[in-house]
Amino acid sequence: MVTAIRYHASVAYFFAKLAVQRQLEYPLFLVSWFLMIPLQYISGVWVLKLMVEQFQALAGWTFPQLAFLYGLGLLSHGLSVIFFIQTWHIDNMVIRGDFDRMLLRPMNVFFQFVVNYVNFIGFIDLIPGFLIFFYGCAQIGFDWHVINVLKLLGVVIGGMFIRASICTIMGSAAFWTKRSGSLVSLTLATMERTTMYPLSLYPRLIQLALTFILPIGFISFYPASDFIGQEDGFTFPVGLAIWTPVVGLLIFALCHFIFQSGLKRYESAGS
Repeated sequence: MVTAIRYHASVAYFFAKLAVQRQLEYPLFLVSWFLMIPLQYISGVWVLKLMVEQFQALAGWTFPQLAFLYGLGLLSHGLSVIFFIQTWHIDNMVIRGDFDRMLLRPMNVFFQFVVNYVNFIGFIDLIPGFLIFFYGCAQIGFDWHVINVLKLLGVVIGGMFIRASICTIMGSAAFWTKRSGSLVSLTLATMERTTMYPLSLYPRLIQLALTFILPIGFISFYPASDFIGQEDGFTFPVGLAIWTPVVGLLIFALCHFIFQSGLKRYESAGS
């Protein structure tokens, strides 16, 4: 058991090291992203500020609370961009035949798929995430006691798994249709917009869909509501923040099942 864990960890480390080395070969490319990405998200929070100043609180949420919500969502977004960006491009991998060599290796294909790429540029996404989140924390008076910190870590990691799992589920359609890029792009856009605003801002039907069908609400809205003390959306037993890692693990198990089912339909690209 320990030997197997060490072996898989060494494989993941090798893939990560190789991916980072390749990306560092183009430093100007990294610099361009370093300039663009923080500007994109900081402008997003500026738009939120203008909206609140123009229309007052959004669904009862003040600007500091919205900054906390937005920053919390960006943290899990940054981690998913680092570790799971390959879930955005399953259709390209199917068309190129990238799964051929994974199938030839004596190792679980899903594990290879998950660890085969680490996106170093994703760390840049975390910069505005931390800035906006800590600003929101300071403004709302977030209590940094141990329980809250542990819950926060669970929320960020759980949110990462929710994002990655939803993209994997949508992307796995490529095993049947060969194309899923448009579906994944729509999903990414939906997650970007709906984690930026309170879920209670949307009609009840959409709230239901984003809670029980695509559980995007658990990425940032429900845990933020728990931390802030807002009573919005649906009521769940125990604290709302606790549900994010639980939902993350459940949907990750579901995405693994769907990926494995799709892999059985995979057709080699040939030579």
